[in-house]
Amino acid sequence: MAAEHPTILATSMGFNRARNPWEPSPVFRFACELAGDPSRPKLCFISTGTGDKQANIDAFYDAFANSSVDTSHLSLFDKPNVPDIAAHLHGQDVIWVDRGSVVNLLAVWRAHGLDKVLQDCWQKGVVLGGESAGSVCWFNSGTTDSFGDIRPFTDGLGFLPFASAVHYGDRREHFRECVMSGALPDGYATDAGAGLHFSGTEYVAAISDRKSAGAYRITRQADGTVTEEALDVIRLKR
Repeated sequence: MAAEHPTILATSMGFNRARNPWEPSPVFRFACELAGDPSRPKLCFISTGTGDKQANIDAFYDAFANSSVDTSHLSLFDKPNVPDIAAHLHGQDVIWVDRGSVVNLLAVWRAHGLDKVLQDCWQKGVVLGGESAGSVCWFNSGTTDSFGDIRPFTDGLGFLPFASAVHYGDRREHFRECVMSGALPDGYATDAGAGLHFSGTEYVAAISDRKSAGAYRITRQADGTVTEEALDVIRLKR
C-alpha cells in the first residue's frame, strides 16, 4: 500500500509518555489511513535524535503490543540493526521519527545516506511523520535547541521548502524574529499536540490530538514585519 501523493505529517505529538505503556496519539491511525489503510500497517520507528536510546525503542514496541500494527525500528548506533536500510524503509507504510536533536540526527542520517533513502521513500508513497526533531527535519530550516540555546538552522532535508518551529508556545518570539530578520524564510509552527499535513510540498491541513493546540503560518511582509495566521485545526478522534 502507498499514499496517493508524497505525504508528510510534521507534528508536535506522538505518544503520551506519562502512561505506561506509552499511549499512541491518534495521529498514527491518521498516518496509516493516508498510507492506504492496510489491515496490518507497517510502522518503522527511527530515534536517531536520542542516540537510539533503548528505553524509547522498547517503549515504542510496548505502545503497539496489542494492536494490529506491524512494528519495527531502525537504529544507527553503533551500527545499523538491519542489513539493508533502503530495502527495510521502502517496505514500510509509515516511517515515524522521534524527538531529540535535529542537528545530530541530520548529521548521522547524511553519513549513512539516509537523507536520500527517505526522500525516495517519500516520493514513492511511504508516509513520513514525526514529532519535534522528527517534524522540523523535513523542512529546509527551523529553530532548534540542539546546541543548548535556541538557534536557527538552515540545513534541513528540504523536502518542504519552508521554515518550521515546534514548541511554539516557548519559541514564538524567537521564530518570528528569525523570519522578520530574514534569517529564516516564511514557515509554519505548531504547539504541543498539533501537527501539519502536507501533500507533496503543499499544505493540506492542521491537525491536533488535544484541545487548544494551535498551528500557525508565519509570513514576512514587504515592510519587514511578520504576520501570524492561526490555521483551522482538525481534532483527530481517539
